[in-house]
Amino acid sequence: MESSATLGQRIQEGRKSAGLSQEALGEQLGVSRQAVSKWESDAAVPELENLIAMSRIFGVSIGALLGVEPPEVPEREHPLSEKELAAVEAIAAKYLSETEQFRPRRSRRQKVLAILAAVLAGALVLTLCVQMRRMERQFRGVQDQVNNIRDDMAWQISGITGQISDILGEQENLLADSAVDVTDYDLTAGTVTLSVSVLPKERTEDTAASFTARLSDGRTFTAEGTLSGNAYAAENWVIPMDHHIDLSVALSSGGTVRTGPVETLYDCGPGNFRPLIDFTWGASWSSGSSSVKLNTFALTIQPSRAGAPDLTAVDLCFYRSGSAAPERVIPVEEAVELSRTAGMVEMSHISGYETSLELAPGDDVVIAVRVRDSHGQTFYGVGSVFQAGEQGGIDSLFGADNWADWTPGTPVRSLADASLSDGQSGTRYETAMPVV
Repeated sequence: MESSATLGQRIQEGRKSAGLSQEALGEQLGVSRQAVSKWESDAAVPELENLIAMSRIFGVSIGALLGVEPPEVPEREHPLSEKELAAVEAIAAKYLSETEQFRPRRSRRQKVLAILAAVLAGALVLTLCVQMRRMERQFRGVQDQVNNIRDDMAWQISGITGQISDILGEQENLLADSAVDVTDYDLTAGTVTLSVSVLPKERTEDTAASFTARLSDGRTFTAEGTLSGNAYAAENWVIPMDHHIDLSVALSSGGTVRTGPVETLYDCGPGNFRPLIDFTWGASWSSGSSSVKLNTFALTIQPSRAGAPDLTAVDLCFYRSGSAAPERVIPVEEAVELSRTAGMVEMSHISGYETSLELAPGDDVVIAVRVRDSHGQTFYGVGSVFQAGEQGGIDSLFGADNWADWTPGTPVRSLADASLSDGQSGTRYETAMPVV
């Protein structure tokens, strides 16, 4: 819009730029086409609210529409909020109100000047708002740059600190190399057998080595190192099982003793040496009968760790009423063969082992898998537990969190914490919990 043009010419230019006819513009402003025609011919001056509305429609500032400021005001790119526009309108309205109070009789020229003054006041507020927005954006940009520089510096400092720590740790490390292996274990005695060897960075003819194992409860166990070439080793070192074992070495030479870490073992607790047994048995029974029929089963036996002992026997066992000896034993030889060839046992929907049991009133029976290994150790996984009521009928006990603690001879009643109510019948699959 040319600033030298009249107000009417600028209205006409803005309307055409917006692609509106006089009638269409009038509809948006709530005035007639004739009113718009009078404005464009400078025969009449729009009211302030119409000037503000047209500035919004044309995408220009009020000052640009009136020719009092350049048209390149960033109002279209960053339009004022409703709150800011309301402030402009309020200032202009107040100015007009005060002018009306002190000038009851005004000429048409005076009215135009009053409107222009009000619009200039609003344009000043608009310009200040735009400038404040621009300054705010610039401030945010500078703040983002500062934050990016700070984060980058923190990252670089962290990296340098880590590198320094690694260098210092490497310089302070007494060893060029080390190795730790668990060669054997005994669950009955609760011990593990270790093989530990270290290669010092520096060694003299009188250098001697001593190893220390510190358990989580503070107990310590030592072993003298034997020289083999340039390395020192402790073979067949038996210490108690623990879930946290810190191994260190002390190198003594010429009356000076230097101590350094070797390795920390986190997987030498008793639970780390028991195979994971998951035994599921499909059984059917009836509340009107004293018989339990055992159908298919699924069995998974996963070794505790690499180098675990071989399985020597896998049996399905039935223990009645807290007896320590099984009433019935069914060998599962294919499980032993799978363990030998595949390293673990995975069997599902296995049939051919069907059998049934008769329970007298008050009897209970535990169906478990018994696993034996070449270490002479025995593990159990409970599959199902059934109990006959005193008045007849059979319940399937389930929901006990401590079936994993079951061993032969343990009374079922001391472990069960829930059972099916009398009168139910059907097929239920009980899943064994891992042996720990």
